[in-house]
Amino acid sequence: MNFPMAGAPGPEIVTQEKLLLDAAERIARIRDGRLAVHVHLSALRPTNRQEGHIRIALRMLEPMVNAYRGQMFLLGNSDIVFMVKDPNPTDVENMIFKLRALFSKDPLTYADSGDGRDNFCTWYDLGLEYEAFLAVSQKAASEAQRRQKAKAIVTKEINNLDAKSLGTVLERIATIDIAKLIRRQAAIAITHQGNAEVLFQEFFIAMSELQKALAPDINLLGNRWLFQHLSQTLDFRMLGALQSLKLTQRPPTYSLNLNISAVATKSFTDFEKSLPPDSRVSVELQVLDVLADSRGYYAARESLREKGHLVAIDGLNELTLRLMDLRQFDADLHKISWSPEMREAEHGDAVAAALMPVAPERLLLARCDSEAAITWGMNQGISRFQGRHVDAMLAAYTMHGCDKAAACTLAQCISRHGVVTGPLRNDCGNNQMLDSSPVMRVARPKQRQETL
Repeated sequence: MNFPMAGAPGPEIVTQEKLLLDAAERIARIRDGRLAVHVHLSALRPTNRQEGHIRIALRMLEPMVNAYRGQMFLLGNSDIVFMVKDPNPTDVENMIFKLRALFSKDPLTYADSGDGRDNFCTWYDLGLEYEAFLAVSQKAASEAQRRQKAKAIVTKEINNLDAKSLGTVLERIATIDIAKLIRRQAAIAITHQGNAEVLFQEFFIAMSELQKALAPDINLLGNRWLFQHLSQTLDFRMLGALQSLKLTQRPPTYSLNLNISAVATKSFTDFEKSLPPDSRVSVELQVLDVLADSRGYYAARESLREKGHLVAIDGLNELTLRLMDLRQFDADLHKISWSPEMREAEHGDAVAAALMPVAPERLLLARCDSEAAITWGMNQGISRFQGRHVDAMLAAYTMHGCDKAAACTLAQCISRHGVVTGPLRNDCGNNQMLDSSPVMRVARPKQRQETL
């Protein structure tokens, strides 16, 4: 066995850019009939370049690339490059059209560069433009190597989650008090009488706090598939911790962020048995997980409903709503993430149209960080809300009726509502108020003017 000499460079990290360059060099002599397309997603606005958006784009491309014996590469800057052999040009054009539609709210998809170039993507007929494509591949590989060196210097102490570190993390999880990392956030339903009632309390593990407490030297989100395994263990720990919480009042509905597989486990059954007879559970499932395991989703949904529980689909936004018909999932609740762009007619109307087939009582607008979000939702007929603005409303209402309020600030009250144990909760002089589910009065927003 050979060992590296002290001071020698470590093994080269194989990047997608390096694999792209290798592939480009391999086809140097057999490039006739081959086509390459470079999709410039790095030029999208940051809000339109989220991981979930990129993953959907890759999933859309995969069948076509495989059909034409091609390869696909996701570069470090979020660009996508794919190569295909002897494709039907119409198939490629149709796929690019669909990708444009996927990111259509970004100016990149329609902006005119003024010189005839397409800002969204660049096509290369490798029989004629091979040298240009090779130069692009070489530049990408060089830039990726430079980024890797810079990253190694800046984040020398941080490692991505791998099989070895996963075992270490799982051992640490077994020893910590997971209850201190559980957070909760209420959702409200606004009634026809103008009251705002607590619909449920959502319980979840604060990932940023978990990172600090558990593995400050490991990027827990660095490997999606290993993190999926880790999150299943976290599901079991959270379900166990929730059974022994010392709350002064139980919420009417526990909303839990879980993996689909957790619904059929003994941990979930034990949690159900610990609930009072008048409490029920709403299980929140991420839309990407539902798409990846639709059979598991339908089985989990039926199992939950047989027991009187609910199922909610989380992570919906303008992008995902454009790609699916919500009716096919028949969920009890659909959580749509608010975005300030929804106030613009184009984006807001697109979301409203996608939600039209779903009964209003099955919709919840999440991530409401301002009154504008709730106003927009109510103007669309939505009456269920969750987010930081709702947190502030509940805390302000609590302080108005709390005999200990003089010792607190609004920010402190909001923070104390969000935890279930630990110093923050202990510092509150009225845990009864923290755990209550108040009924508040809210003002109805002005309805949007209709054009005659």
